[in-house]
Amino acid sequence: MDHRIDRRSLLRLAGTGVLGLAAAPLLTACGGGSPAGDGVSNAGKNLTPWPAYVPFSGPTPDSPGDASGVQPLYLKYPEKLVRSVNNPVGDGSDVTVMVVSFGAPPKPVGENQYWQAINKALNVNLKVTVVPDPEYGQKMATLMASGDDLPDMIMFTNLALPHGAEFIQARGADLSEFLGGDAVKEFPNLANIPTYAWQGMGRIGGKIYGVPLERPMPGNSLFVNRSAMDAAGIPEDWTVEQYLEAMKGLTGDRKWGVGWFKTLFTGLAAATFHAGSLGAPNTWSAEGGTFTHTIATPQFEQALEVMRKLVEAGNHYPDSLTVSSTDMQSYFHNGTVASISDGFGSVNLSTLTKINGRFALDLGRPYGPQATPWQSFGIFGYVAMKKAESARIKLLLRICDYLSAPFGTEEYELANYGVEGKHFTKDADGIKTTELYSQENNSLLPTRFIGAAPSVLYLPGHADVAKSVHEWQKATLPKSVRNPATGLRSATEASKGAQLNQIIGDGIAAITFGRKPPSAWKDVVTQWKQAGGDKVATELATEYAANK
Repeated sequence: MDHRIDRRSLLRLAGTGVLGLAAAPLLTACGGGSPAGDGVSNAGKNLTPWPAYVPFSGPTPDSPGDASGVQPLYLKYPEKLVRSVNNPVGDGSDVTVMVVSFGAPPKPVGENQYWQAINKALNVNLKVTVVPDPEYGQKMATLMASGDDLPDMIMFTNLALPHGAEFIQARGADLSEFLGGDAVKEFPNLANIPTYAWQGMGRIGGKIYGVPLERPMPGNSLFVNRSAMDAAGIPEDWTVEQYLEAMKGLTGDRKWGVGWFKTLFTGLAAATFHAGSLGAPNTWSAEGGTFTHTIATPQFEQALEVMRKLVEAGNHYPDSLTVSSTDMQSYFHNGTVASISDGFGSVNLSTLTKINGRFALDLGRPYGPQATPWQSFGIFGYVAMKKAESARIKLLLRICDYLSAPFGTEEYELANYGVEGKHFTKDADGIKTTELYSQENNSLLPTRFIGAAPSVLYLPGHADVAKSVHEWQKATLPKSVRNPATGLRSATEASKGAQLNQIIGDGIAAITFGRKPPSAWKDVVTQWKQAGGDKVATELATEYAANK
């Protein structure tokens, strides 16, 4: 459960891109230090039913997705788009929004054709406050502490916010009557958001207070240089011994098999791939309703042993504990390291553009015979709304609905690519973005953090990578496991999560890099339990029982 303040790293570790496995469940991370059973706890409350799931019957994929989380694969862009929003969205009014940004600030609306097109389609004047990710925590804390009027819509990330759930409950709109059960059908694109995303967001006091930003089910993944591996004769399916031999064979001549970076060693992130490969539970197990953390399992200790062997053989990048995630990304893109742990959301055009044809990108399969690959929380964040009259809330939900339109719709095309002829063109291979798109898009003006379509596998111009990733999903996801704490709340985890994560991360680094013997891990587990880990387990068990 990662509460790191480095939000750029969290985006990479999180899905898409995306939400990663190292992150805490959003509503878990929002609680304060109040006791279990309080107003924001779900224990003993009447629970609003999850929104009904009504999937969009869109274009036929080249290969279908499935219930395990395998995404539908599209090798070509749909020739014919459909319209998913047939009624007016807005009323011409101003709509204030606050979102996080992981890039440069957007061009002003008067100079921004993408922003203008979105405003026209929505029939509102979006007034967007874009907050750089290093400043987002402080901005949220200031906003929550002030009595000032709130923006109409606020994006909440995985950042730990003390008393965040109490803040949302006190000043946010309860969306239960609009979204619970069949009520969501008034907003068809929101009804198309899969149930796992709503569950990943969770409830507050039994109520629904947000709209989730869906991300794919794969979590933290091992990105590999398939060209280098093929040249070395390394198979796609491997054993523990073959994995270790592969990393050894890929090391030499100022190249390394493994690319770790410093922020991986906060919480569980660095061990995710190895723990899942060796059958460790995804952060928690909930046998008989009792929560046990993965760090207390023999499988997790085996994962640490594999990591320690990589270091002893010199197969990791030598400055792993000091190099930044951004630099390590570059080392992977240029071939300096042959593998890197990253959020599944980095399977995208930006990553492929940076690799620039140097090698074939692929994902590494788990290496253990009883692998339990770890799933993500299924979300990157969620959108909450300030209290308002019903008509205003419905308008805001229609905005989320429009921007959540699925692949294969006119609304998706506008939200994700802009205006044809200005921001993109189309040819036989599909979408081709223009130079203007690099200056005006839904990352620089983060409309993708107001509403997000359920993701599909479509990588225009890189069909081979899309097919490889799809095959990886089919081989991996049926064995994958979800974190049973997803969407649950723990007051202790919210108030002490950063401290607990640091204990885990420091312990992983100490064992892996030989500063302490493997036998010292039991002391790390004891320290974590005494610092609040046991109390977190008890609180999660209570919430888990209430949410059944």
